[in-house]
Amino acid sequence: MGCDHTKKGHLEDISALDIDDGDQMIIFGSHSGSVSVANYKNLGREKWKKPMTLKLQKHALKTIKWCPIDLRLFMVTSAANWMRICDAPAEKVINSHQFDGDVHFDWNQHNTSEILVDLILKKRKNRVGMSLPSIIRWEDVVMDAVQWFPSKHHYVYVARRDGKVGVFDVRSTRGVLAEKKIHYASVFEMRFSSDGSRLVTADRSGHIHVADTWDLSTKSQFHGTPAQFHHRRPSMELMENQGDLYLAVNLDRLTIVKFPGHGGQDYDEIDAKVLWDKPMVFRKSSYELITGHQYNYLNLLTRRNDGCTNVL
Repeated sequence: MGCDHTKKGHLEDISALDIDDGDQMIIFGSHSGSVSVANYKNLGREKWKKPMTLKLQKHALKTIKWCPIDLRLFMVTSAANWMRICDAPAEKVINSHQFDGDVHFDWNQHNTSEILVDLILKKRKNRVGMSLPSIIRWEDVVMDAVQWFPSKHHYVYVARRDGKVGVFDVRSTRGVLAEKKIHYASVFEMRFSSDGSRLVTADRSGHIHVADTWDLSTKSQFHGTPAQFHHRRPSMELMENQGDLYLAVNLDRLTIVKFPGHGGQDYDEIDAKVLWDKPMVFRKSSYELITGHQYNYLNLLTRRNDGCTNVL
């Protein structure tokens, strides 16, 4: 997204994408390490304005997320296992560290000093934690996804490489409070419904599982087509409408899956191969799914009243 005349904006490919809680500021990351920020209302305009741009040592960026309670800050991870906290207005890196393995993280929405970090270490001595005194260990199995519980910020949900999902209380030393083997492939994403009653997890085999938050019992399931290239980390976005869950998952192709509030499943598929390896983010206020496209272009998808999905 950018303007070829003014040379302003994001003029490179898009490898990571996020939007702030106010649905206004979109942040882009690229495979070359470039980060740009734009206002949603300026997308598609010829005179595109950019409030910020930042170069991060030409490292391919994998994940980028705004801080939920301080919109000056964002976190970014790279393929070289760097994790950086950046200040957008100042256009600088505040803190950074390179780890021994892949890093996945989740901001604590109640406290910016508590950042949940999931480390996949080469020595397989894995830990989930925010700082040294708050480290949680769960045997010696690689962890693939972590998520804070939305309303009780001391509960942590973890998905392991062997398909187990567990619940931890960071205030306690009791270890895992509840656990259940849900998947038989590597979990790449987990999300909570807005009311915190349902936990959605997705693995690389195409299995999507909706569980009760407290006892991890199965509510709904869907089996899609796995991605062709396993080196790529798929993406998932959760959308809601009147109690129903709509899940957008980017595996072999972009698929929209509907999980009704009363149980069961229904789904729509978008057979668009250009979207299969692109990042995406959901804009709640306009009910739009924003996905990457070729080079630095974006797709904006919305649902019509008849339930079909259109490209705007």
